[in-house]
Amino acid sequence: MYKLFSAISVFLLLLSTTTLNVEAQLKGKYPPVDTPPPPVAAWTALVDQSKLPKAPVRPIGTPCAPTDEFCVWSCTTCVRDTDFGFCPKKGDWALTYDDGPTNNTLRVLKALNDRGLKATFFVIGSRVFENPQILKQIVDSGHQIGVHTWSHTALTSQTTEEIIAETKWTEMAIKEAVNLTPKWFRAPQGDADDRVRGILSQLGYKMAFWNHDTFDWESNSDPTYDLNWITGNFSMWVQNTTATTGFASLEHDAFDKSSSKAEAAMDIVVNAKFAPQSAAVCSGDKQPYVENVTLPPSNIKGQETTAKTPNAPNGKSSSTPPAISASGASSVEKNLLLGIVCGLIMMILV
Repeated sequence: MYKLFSAISVFLLLLSTTTLNVEAQLKGKYPPVDTPPPPVAAWTALVDQSKLPKAPVRPIGTPCAPTDEFCVWSCTTCVRDTDFGFCPKKGDWALTYDDGPTNNTLRVLKALNDRGLKATFFVIGSRVFENPQILKQIVDSGHQIGVHTWSHTALTSQTTEEIIAETKWTEMAIKEAVNLTPKWFRAPQGDADDRVRGILSQLGYKMAFWNHDTFDWESNSDPTYDLNWITGNFSMWVQNTTATTGFASLEHDAFDKSSSKAEAAMDIVVNAKFAPQSAAVCSGDKQPYVENVTLPPSNIKGQETTAKTPNAPNGKSSSTPPAISASGASSVEKNLLLGIVCGLIMMILV
């Protein structure tokens, strides 16, 4: 009998480890992370390059042209009618997060879920390859995901073939991880022109920008960046009662410092009576994926939260809620823990 129980314990542990390996890794062959991926001829053929605007490739560091002939958002914040830049309805607020998924995404995800809020995560293919189980948690919670390239390279500096590869490799990783194909795309640093738009349009994507930028990404490399600027900006933005449309804010869930302020920023928006939504929901897009999936709206759990709204950087300071640590266990961790607990129970019983 002892041998039987021991065998069962070992089996459960092995099963958990197997689940960990399966869930934590994608099975497909992918290029190295964080470097521009190689073009694939079959993907390149999907775009009729003769129909693309003749915007030139702009090597990184190239000054902006005196006249913005090709609507370069990173130069002039120029948008086309087909772009998303903010929620069209007054009072709506698209919470958007870039550069994940990472372990820091978990604290943002927990804060959103605790409040019944829905948001949009624009994900990097390299991070999806590393953390597919976190992407699954995002999707399972009803949030929208979009493509944010494979290597986070400025797109106007890349050839058409390279832009297609950045998109399709990320699309492939997302499809394998969560069986979804997004139809929304955000260019790194908002670096897009009409050529980039034309490529993405032919691939079936809608371009997404924002109209409120926290610049929270600077906290990852600049030691002088004051994290209170993030909440300070939100406090000022919500005071704009004369706007005739809604808003779309940009934050980054990939980094430890920037993600630590996401919870407080949510509370500022909710306490000011705005309605946070995913970008797709607030813009009325009922099919943000190729697959037939309907995204749920936010279901705010109590309009007033216990957090106090921080003042702007030049105002008097006020208390803010402590950052939630990234302690939410993923499905991988839960499976492993379950196997260990079961094994220990078996050992105790004998």
